[in-house]
Amino acid sequence: MASSVAMRDLDVSVVHGGHFPSFGKVRYLQLIDEYLARKRQAGCHLRQSP
Repeated sequence: MASSVAMRDLDVSVVHGGHFPSFGKVRYLQLIDEYLARKRQAGCHLRQSP
């Protein structure tokens, strides 16, 4: 969790995830916030917790 909090403070403009299309800061923050709120599983950004 601490690394996710630290990553949230990075000033990103474009994120290149590898196997999926790149995305911007809004989506980056959304993914981190959902992970920290335990609404999203670690790993693939497509998997969400029930």
